[in-house]
Amino acid sequence: MMFLGIFFAILVAIFWSIGEIGYSRLAKSLDRANTYLHQYLARSIIYLLVVLIFRASLFTSFDFDHFLVFLPIIACDLVGSYVINIAASNGKLSVVSPIMASYPIVDIFLGIIILKEKIGVLEIVLSLIITVSIVLLALKQKKSKTAPKPVKGIIFAVCYMLLVAFSVFFEKSAYIGDFSMFELYYYKGIVYFFTSILFMMIVGVTPVKLKKLNKDILWGCCVTPMGNVLNSFALTFGNMIIVTPISSMYSVLTNFLSRKVLKEKVSLKESICISLILLCTIALIILGLIN
Repeated sequence: MMFLGIFFAILVAIFWSIGEIGYSRLAKSLDRANTYLHQYLARSIIYLLVVLIFRASLFTSFDFDHFLVFLPIIACDLVGSYVINIAASNGKLSVVSPIMASYPIVDIFLGIIILKEKIGVLEIVLSLIITVSIVLLALKQKKSKTAPKPVKGIIFAVCYMLLVAFSVFFEKSAYIGDFSMFELYYYKGIVYFFTSILFMMIVGVTPVKLKKLNKDILWGCCVTPMGNVLNSFALTFGNMIIVTPISSMYSVLTNFLSRKVLKEKVSLKESICISLILLCTIALIILGLIN
């Protein structure tokens, strides 16, 4: 079982990194209305298909109280899918990706404030290093000539990091209450379905034309939600202490792919800041799971 957990975690890292590259390319080549329409429709199909395969009985009922439990997670996910496109289309993906992946720093402080959890000196130091590195990256990006609005990209990357952190926190709380991952995908799929219909109506009443499905849209809209599903299976089959650090390595792969595929150039100072964010984030995840 542990082997399956590790196998799925490796797939998650690959899927998430490829998905972020797809997000970046799609956000820079397709209008936003079509981007969100295809993105939400793809997520709806993928999530509901997973429920149909593994828990088809959920389609026979709709529990409004359970839906309200998952609503904060869905809301964070919806807004996050909007924010990530802005971050990817304005900043260098090699820079914004590690920032977006550093959400454990926020979950630590949420745990302190809401759950009254204790925090060690090492966690504080690691959190400060991540914060300082993000600030230094933002200052460095002011002089960047390889991205449209690099500082805006970093600001929205931080916003995405906060949304993911809150989503993870709410999801942990839901699972403590014995709610299943398939229920989450069921309600997510329903909300994304109706959201895609809304964007279809928006496209229909505007001069923007509905874009036909192509390779770039499939790459940019389908890969990441498939990674989300794989991540749930990785956590089901494997030990979280081993699985989570492996899947979090996706930002390292994204950083590498953004230089190879998107031809982004990263300076030595940027590389140092990015490395510090990645290493400290992985250390925070491991410390959090061990403690």
